[in-house]
Amino acid sequence: MSDETNLGRTLIICNPAAQSGAAAEVGEQLKRFLEMYLHDGSAFNLVCTERPHHATQLASRAMGYDTVLAVGGDGIVHETANGLMRIEAQARPALGVIPVGSGNDYARTLGMREISRDRDLAAILSCKAKPLDVGRIEYTPADTDEVTQGPVGRARGARTEYFVQTLSFGMDAAIALGTYRLRASTGLTGTPLYLASGFSAAGRHYRDYPVMASIDGAPAERMRTIAFAVQIGPTYGSGFRICPDADPADGMLDICYIAGPMPRAHALALLLAAKGGHHRSDKAVHTRRIRSATFTFEDGGYPIQADGELIRATRVSVGILPGVLRVLVPTDGRRK
Repeated sequence: MSDETNLGRTLIICNPAAQSGAAAEVGEQLKRFLEMYLHDGSAFNLVCTERPHHATQLASRAMGYDTVLAVGGDGIVHETANGLMRIEAQARPALGVIPVGSGNDYARTLGMREISRDRDLAAILSCKAKPLDVGRIEYTPADTDEVTQGPVGRARGARTEYFVQTLSFGMDAAIALGTYRLRASTGLTGTPLYLASGFSAAGRHYRDYPVMASIDGAPAERMRTIAFAVQIGPTYGSGFRICPDADPADGMLDICYIAGPMPRAHALALLLAAKGGHHRSDKAVHTRRIRSATFTFEDGGYPIQADGELIRATRVSVGILPGVLRVLVPTDGRRK
């Protein structure tokens, strides 16, 4: 892709449910726009997802395409990236993000503005593919009936998944996962949605989350965490600056965790401070850069999320894969 406007043969994967159905319209508009602008009606194929994880299946079959565009929020970006990682590196298409979701944190990291009008679609044509990092998650699944509490269920075989922005567990993960229910019941989006979920997570299910953690191969130590985030990009939760210095091209993972126990009022204050990245001055907040970590949880009901998608696990190992995914990034210098 030496020519910045040449997407080549492109698969557009759209989540038709994103933004209360707005993404489906954006997907159709995008296909028409690219066909007219680039004068090639045969180069662009649009497919809408029909069920959870469908985007992963679609992207994993995208051999022969030059570009795969994910239309929706962080969830479809996560699924699409997981599908692309199933393709051998030399045949792997570039990933492009058309942000039409509630959080859009990966798009924010890339410098891609949310699509709010037709002319925003042209932004994809001013992008260039750059190699960016991907996080690898290896975990032992657990079946539970309750995301936020409950005993370990029947363990199954180990699995491998990938993330492009965030892996977290604890209160912050409960907040991210809680947005799905609140979005359906309240219609909230963006920061108000995540704040509402935050106040809910600090309610009757508020607790600490003890974990045995081994960082960069060091002996495991027990931590009583309130929240623990592993970041590739600087934000999650619709712009909360959890690790403000995280860089998706530095070959490192940034971690931020809150050591407990602590009163819920203190935890809520840290949540609010994290919107502007001001939480790091608190002595209960710890940050550092790492390459790998392994977490063993005391039960299988901990809230755990990767790019906003639920993981049920008793043990998680995370590592960084530097520069393995080519991602379309604006060339106007907006990505930090």
